Amino acid sequence: MAKKIKILNIAGSPVYIGQSALEELRYNLNTIFASKETFFILVDENTDKHCYPQLVAIVPQIEKAYKIVVPSGEENKTLTTCEQVWNQMAVAGANRKSLLINLGGGMISDLGGFAASVYHRGMQYVNIPTSLMSMIDASIGGKTGVDLYSLKNQIGLFAPPAAVYIWPSFLATLPHRQLLSGYAEMMKHALIADADFWRKLISMPMAVISNWDDYILEAIRIKSDIVNRDPYEEGERRLLNFGHTLGHAFETYSLRNDKSAITHGEAVAMGMICEAYISYRVAGLSHTGRDELVKHLLLNFNHYKIPVEAIDELVEITNYDKKNRKGHAMMTLLRDIGQAVEGQQIEPAMIRESLFRYTNFSESAQ
Repeated sequence: MAKKIKILNIAGSPVYIGQSALEELRYNLNTIFASKETFFILVDENTDKHCYPQLVAIVPQIEKAYKIVVPSGEENKTLTTCEQVWNQMAVAGANRKSLLINLGGGMISDLGGFAASVYHRGMQYVNIPTSLMSMIDASIGGKTGVDLYSLKNQIGLFAPPAAVYIWPSFLATLPHRQLLSGYAEMMKHALIADADFWRKLISMPMAVISNWDDYILEAIRIKSDIVNRDPYEEGERRLLNFGHTLGHAFETYSLRNDKSAITHGEAVAMGMICEAYISYRVAGLSHTGRDELVKHLLLNFNHYKIPVEAIDELVEITNYDKKNRKGHAMMTLLRDIGQAVEGQQIEPAMIRESLFRYTNFSESAQ
């Protein structure tokens, strides 16, 4: 039987996608990475329990890797956790000729990629994403980083992985909420660049999708096309930030104030709702396009309710967004479904207006 695999090159990294991806890893550990002196694998408690055994069954060499387990959750994507990883690598003898294998979702690939990229001034790492979010976004493209005082990805660098291995069968280990989180990023990919993909996504509920392989490949192709034209986010790559200025604000607010924080995808979904309103007001998105976007996001995601008195805090959080220039908020907005424009300067009054509208959807369609 022919191998079920696609290979893309994204920002200099080979990305293996499909049911034979882990077989490629097994082969590459004996060839491309055979000269590595030591191997390390980074997991959290969830991927250690649910994904590590499946990985070892297909790639038995992994059992020889020194395992580092960190606590899961965005609240642990910090320099403190990085220090724990560095300490364990140092004690186990890691050096620039070692390889770190990141097995997990976006938190693991972000943190592990950063930890490897600065350890001994840089050791190679590979990503094996286990969540939909990480498969189509976080694990590819070379962005690494950690949070600072609950502010998203304030410390990091561009450091492409040596390779990425995407095995869609890991999605069977995910709870519905985590699968949905990645689906938000998939919807964003469609909204910024592919109206036909958007139509495909909204033609059926996410819950009835059984074969994710084609959806994953379509989403990755969108990101690949954009990143390969602008690997260091000097212009076009900022298109991928639609929904993220206010999405990161919602996520930071939730980390600060909620007993159980919302997921990154849930935050981005709410951010897209707000930024769709701003797109309608300043970038030419039609009333129909705005309402279609809001409708289908709310069919999939619960409305994250915020009190009106939280608006000041949310606006203040946007002041720390990495995309800002000369003290001004810079956003990616939609001109139409499938057509985005980056580098739009948005005043605080407009951000505030979008948040006021967000707090009361009964008025948003008027």
